[in-house]
Amino acid sequence: MERGYHMEVRVRALPATLPILFVCEICFLLGHGLIMTLLGVRMSLEGFPSQMAGLLMSSFSLGFVVGSYWLEKRIRSVGHIRVFAACAASLAVTAMLHGLWINPWAWLAWRLFGGVATAGLLMVMESWVSGESTNENRGRVLGWYMVISTSSLAGGQWMLNLADPSTTVLFSVAGMLFALSLVPLSIHRIHGPSKVGDVQPQKIKLRELFRRVPVGLAGAFVAGLMVQSFFAMTPFYGQEIGLSTAQTAQFMAITTLVALVAQWSLGRVSDRFDRRKVILCMAVVMALAGVLIAAVARTSFTMLLVVACFHTAMLHTLYSLSLAHTNDWLDHSEIVAANAKLMIWYGVGSIIGPFSASLAMQWVGPDGLWMFLGAVSVLLAVFVLYQLGRSRAIAEPAVEQEPYVAVPVMETPHYINELDPRYEPQQHEFDFSYDEDDEHGDDAAENLAAEENVTR
Repeated sequence: MERGYHMEVRVRALPATLPILFVCEICFLLGHGLIMTLLGVRMSLEGFPSQMAGLLMSSFSLGFVVGSYWLEKRIRSVGHIRVFAACAASLAVTAMLHGLWINPWAWLAWRLFGGVATAGLLMVMESWVSGESTNENRGRVLGWYMVISTSSLAGGQWMLNLADPSTTVLFSVAGMLFALSLVPLSIHRIHGPSKVGDVQPQKIKLRELFRRVPVGLAGAFVAGLMVQSFFAMTPFYGQEIGLSTAQTAQFMAITTLVALVAQWSLGRVSDRFDRRKVILCMAVVMALAGVLIAAVARTSFTMLLVVACFHTAMLHTLYSLSLAHTNDWLDHSEIVAANAKLMIWYGVGSIIGPFSASLAMQWVGPDGLWMFLGAVSVLLAVFVLYQLGRSRAIAEPAVEQEPYVAVPVMETPHYINELDPRYEPQQHEFDFSYDEDDEHGDDAAENLAAEENVTR
């Protein structure tokens, strides 16, 4: 009896709205994972040049950066639920337009709008989850968010096996998943969040941030270059070297899931050592893995998968580690402003990286993708070595490292800062009410008043 009581208390510790939001997240990220892999495969089947695949991801990243800033204002003016609905509907439409109009330049426009809408959906979900979390449960909430995000993203890539990618079926499936993400939010009585507090964080200039944590800023930029290059070009690469559609889906899904384990294991290691040295070792491993992948890719799919897992384990953890290293050297009042700058540089890298990788593939062939990623890793290793030597030369004092916090492996707006257990004063606090007992709902006047309050 006592054991059952403790289990009931533990279940009730998480707010009732979180499962609803997590179901929305699962539907959205299944569609997102599917469309990312599908586009690379379909472009190869259509004979599009490799640089077009890079341009598509760069266009998506540009839209994501624009949406992260523009839609934040829309959320404040019209409310979270309306922005979520508009973005989910836009993603559903753009997903199906890819299948209806097979044209690379039209796809550039669809991916630009898709990037804006994806930023809006992530901002709504992450700020909503942030409002539901407290200092006591924020770490557990972030852990669930991390597992669900990565698993759903990988699951969407597995869905490439559901139909022939040369048809319009999978584009329709992605569109349906985006539309389904609206359903849980629409059939439950969840009032839109209303702002009840606002703590202004301390600003920090980019030059000052680079002076204090150059490795953190450089790591965020390189992470944007490499992660988005991987997601944009790897499906195209798989088709070019003769992988089947099933093998391409398996490759993308497994290498994404590996990141879930790597985030926690490498994070624990970085809590015990200087994070700059851990980043240096990761850069060396990525450089060596890039060379090995180019050597074994056409000999054995199993070997390709094993070596690629070593590469992606480091690749997908780089931003989280750069973020953790940056926060080690900052005051708590500077965390939000600094992390926002890291996200900007991650976004800049996301715009530059995919197109640069596609040019390398055009010049060298499919192996140019891994040569590009390897070359970037070498440059990062050299930069970190220089900074470590410089620190020893000036007798830089040791810093007390904060516990590592994993960040989902995907485009993430700055609202993720509020889920970080190290960030105690939340920038936005939201009041959520979930009335599951009232089956009839409020009358029209009360609903209209609630919507007006959100709008204000």
